[in-house]
Amino acid sequence: MKRRNNGELENAVLTALWDRGEPMSVSELQAGVSPPKPAYTTMMTVLTRMEDKGLISRERVSRTLMISPVHSQVVTAASEMSRTLRGSTDSHEVLMSFVGSLDDDEIEVLRSFVSD
Repeated sequence: MKRRNNGELENAVLTALWDRGEPMSVSELQAGVSPPKPAYTTMMTVLTRMEDKGLISRERVSRTLMISPVHSQVVTAASEMSRTLRGSTDSHEVLMSFVGSLDDDEIEVLRSFVSD
């Protein structure tokens, strides 16, 4: 069986939650992530770690554990970008590489923010 890369299952869980737009049960998340379907114990371990990182919240509704993202996709992406930039030994180079990867429309949006 193919193993996932580090963080791949976390990203798949968050994407499933954001796409759904409402809390999901563990079994719904298992079915909602791309193959291979993770084992229940694997999913629970990942969810515990994600909760510890502040990425998701878990709430028991009746006998079902419901999972929700703590932040929107936009807030999570912006936070990750900031963490990557601040954690770099050469933040200038990272920022230049990022800006260099943008298309013309994205550069215009960036320009409008910088000029305000």
